[in-house]
Amino acid sequence: MADQPHVCLIVDNPLRDLEGLVLLARQLATRGALATLVPMYEQGFDVLALRPDMVLVNYIRPNNVDLIKSYKRAGVLVGVLDTEGIGGKNADQFAGMVKGTGCTDLVDLYCVWGQAQYAAFLRQGTVPAEILRATGCPRYDFCAPPWRAALPEPSVASGYVLINTNFPTVNPRFSGSSSDEEGAMVQAGFTREFARQFIADGREAYRHTLGMAIELAKHFSDVPFVLRPHPFENLNSYGGFADLPNASVIQSGTSLEWISGARLLVHQNCSTAIEATMLNVEPLSMEWFNTPALRLDAATRVSRPARSEAELIELVRQGLEGKLAQPSSEIVDFRREIISDLYLAMDGASSVRVSEAVLSTMAVAEQDLRPAAGSRSPSLRGLAAAAARRTLGHRASRALRRLYGSAEGERRRAGKQFGDGLVNTILQRIDAASVDRRRFVARTPANIRGGMFSGASLQLAEVN
Repeated sequence: MADQPHVCLIVDNPLRDLEGLVLLARQLATRGALATLVPMYEQGFDVLALRPDMVLVNYIRPNNVDLIKSYKRAGVLVGVLDTEGIGGKNADQFAGMVKGTGCTDLVDLYCVWGQAQYAAFLRQGTVPAEILRATGCPRYDFCAPPWRAALPEPSVASGYVLINTNFPTVNPRFSGSSSDEEGAMVQAGFTREFARQFIADGREAYRHTLGMAIELAKHFSDVPFVLRPHPFENLNSYGGFADLPNASVIQSGTSLEWISGARLLVHQNCSTAIEATMLNVEPLSMEWFNTPALRLDAATRVSRPARSEAELIELVRQGLEGKLAQPSSEIVDFRREIISDLYLAMDGASSVRVSEAVLSTMAVAEQDLRPAAGSRSPSLRGLAAAAARRTLGHRASRALRRLYGSAEGERRRAGKQFGDGLVNTILQRIDAASVDRRRFVARTPANIRGGMFSGASLQLAEVN
């Protein structure tokens, strides 16, 4: 290992994940590590071109098992910080889904978000106890001081009612149809029967939600409304709402940014309801068209339930007039429990815990105090893909992909890119909020030889 340990952080969806990973990269940099942010779709090129000591991948799923195997064969440690850390219907289902990939033996570190998931991973033997850490998720550090001060101001004046939607399977932004989403759910470990029911129920819920959003904006015509689709949703499908004079559909910025400026949050089965309680914004849940397949227990139970259109309109009216009664003791108690179970703590220190887990894992590996996770050969398809990347390099591979690939695939890739301007804007806000007075900049790594490197990854450096 070099004198300065090097970590690559895989960025799945910039809209959701980038700010938290920039904060994590900064925490690593303040502790003497070299941190590089790598777009998810460029990792097959850039990680092997950069040859870090560790790569912190965004999940373990069937679609990245071959990449993980290739990292191990190259002598790179593999850690996981799952960007969907409360994915699935419950912690045990999630632990089982991860275990079912069959490659957790290749992992040197697994960071889970909260206590419930930590306990489930231990119960199911998903990964060995000695590599499992309960850390929280860095993107929620922005709910607490000092990092809350680093949240950007929304582009709409505060005081709006926020409607968050969660229908990527029936209103997909990147894939071509719901049948593609059904296949993705099955590949992730869900049964085909459940996937079909989930999508069928989702279509009805999407239709009801759009209709209710239009009704609310018309009923409270002097109040601004902002509808924020899930990052993987097609925002153009909400044109009927956006046409109203007091309504906006916005997909830029983070959920925390938009919740922080809202008076109320209206949703159904959206985990941002929990984020709203962290930021002291009351979430209202549309329960009259919820179903067992769609229901996310935590998001529902932290919210005030509306069991009809009339009841939701009344709750919104009370919220706008400052007349909402205090939430029940049951809701208050559950909010406290769920933060510990799913997010560990709202103390602004998740990025610190992850960075310390990463650095200690690398230190242990360097001293050979614990055997590193083993390596296995990728599948034949994975070997062929890796050989093509090495032979063609990034530029030729990209040209062939654009020539013979699908337009949908290119849209998906474009939606997950980020530039140095965006990262440096985030860094400036974090630097301003930090008490350490240190300043960092993101730039393209220098002196990377060969044709594998995409040029899209960004490395942090301190400004003297």
